[in-house]
Amino acid sequence: MGHGRKWKITSLTLLLALGTVAAGCSQGGASKEADKGGTGKPEAKKDITVSVYDRGNVPKDEGTVDNNRWTKWINEKGPVNAKFVPIPRNDSVQKFNTLFASGSAPDIVLEFDPSLRNQLYNQKMLMPLDDLIQQYSPTYKKLLDKYPALKKVTTMPDGKMYTIARVGPLAPLSALYIRTDWLKKLNLPVPKTADDFYNVMKAFAEKDPDGNGKKDTLGMDAATISMQILNRMFGNVGWVVKDDKLVHDWDRQQAANAYIKRLYDEGLIDKDYLTKKGAGPFNLDTEGILAGKIGIWGTYAMNRDQVQQQNLLRMLKKNDPNSEVAIIPLPESRFGRFTPTLQNPVQVVGMINANAKHPDAAMKYIDFMLNKDTAETLIYGIKGEDWNPDQDGCKKRVDPKATKTSYTNDIVMLYSSIDNLDKTCGNPQRIDTGDPKLDQLFKDLTKQSYDSYLDPKVGTFPEFTTGENLPALPDDLQQINKNVNKTINDIWAKSVVSGSSYTIDQALRDAKDAWDKAGGKKLEDWYAKWYADNKDKAFMAKDMYDFVVKY
Repeated sequence: MGHGRKWKITSLTLLLALGTVAAGCSQGGASKEADKGGTGKPEAKKDITVSVYDRGNVPKDEGTVDNNRWTKWINEKGPVNAKFVPIPRNDSVQKFNTLFASGSAPDIVLEFDPSLRNQLYNQKMLMPLDDLIQQYSPTYKKLLDKYPALKKVTTMPDGKMYTIARVGPLAPLSALYIRTDWLKKLNLPVPKTADDFYNVMKAFAEKDPDGNGKKDTLGMDAATISMQILNRMFGNVGWVVKDDKLVHDWDRQQAANAYIKRLYDEGLIDKDYLTKKGAGPFNLDTEGILAGKIGIWGTYAMNRDQVQQQNLLRMLKKNDPNSEVAIIPLPESRFGRFTPTLQNPVQVVGMINANAKHPDAAMKYIDFMLNKDTAETLIYGIKGEDWNPDQDGCKKRVDPKATKTSYTNDIVMLYSSIDNLDKTCGNPQRIDTGDPKLDQLFKDLTKQSYDSYLDPKVGTFPEFTTGENLPALPDDLQQINKNVNKTINDIWAKSVVSGSSYTIDQALRDAKDAWDKAGGKKLEDWYAKWYADNKDKAFMAKDMYDFVVKY
């Protein structure tokens, strides 16, 4: 993704991170049922139901998430009559559980959460798809043949495929941002190690980087992603591979929480971080950042939530024209150098309800939505109406402020974009603002995140696999895992904020005791056996790097 590449407007927010970016477009994708009755007429379309996330982001003049210009277009052009079922994005698992319990779950379930997928499989509420794919989805069949990783992530313990996955480029999901103007003012280098990082945060909090003569700045934001980044700096992600064995690691937990406790005790992060509700993603303290009182923060990468990040940095620049920001690699701890979260390149996104009345129609719908022309129309709109090719053949929006496709990401979440990326147009995620300086900043930040997080020589993914591709625990172990992790997280949080009255060493003893009493040994044995049996055939962290795309 070099500086010399020409960047174009080709997409809206989230498309790269959600794997729906592609190049080229048409009004096509139409499909008609074959005449199977010998009457000379197309077979009548069958009725199916399809879930769609409701994020509350559909413009009023576009309709509703389940009834808008694009749901109508799908039913006009597609092979079925699809009724869309809104699912609240922030409460999707609970909503699906309610629908399945009442027997009214949709035929096609589109959901990212692996816990729901594993639960529905264990409860035999999903339909095996091997035969349906062979008969009704030539597009997905080709993807399976080309990308064996798809079968790895969609095959359940009984050896059958129960889900549909998509393939996209590996991309940063979150990133570590730092005020480089503060570094320059205090004559500090970009931190390379955990100790360097602490020293920078201490200087940011104590040496008046904003020049107002007051001690009123913080070293780092303490929102959820920021804390996650601090934990990942130590590789504290729970299950890690040591000596070719999968183990539940305590050393990294202790080291990460001791580090966070030190920051807390010395006032380098917000003392109210456990209860404070910020306005940004995952409680990001946007107010503090925009006021120029926070020197480091973790949040989404530029390609993950571009509009939100652009707005934040634009407003920061407006408030302080001298502000400068960069994205940097995570500093190295004694456990190694790691990455923030990365977008899973082979991602399970869909399932068919075991009680679907027309599974053939459901699979035909899936195949239609996998079609390049279908997806690109839903992503970019109609050629000539919403976009035109420029002199380089890259898409240029007729109206850059148009919102007609601003809400279609979830409608096209089945689409695999990796084979259709137009590298000649640069990063497909680019949305130019019209301000050359800001546009260049956003391009630089995007490149910095790719250079910092997608090169294993700079930092490696600390988990043994992505969270979405974790193996399906049996129901009893799922419950143990859920309960004991909450208990242990509460123990560490208590230690961080309790000063000398509750030490990290005592917290470690209590966490281990809670683990043992809850049945943690059962989890250790299960994961150890799963890893030994599947390490050479399951989708692992190292496999992610096969999907790095250079722009």
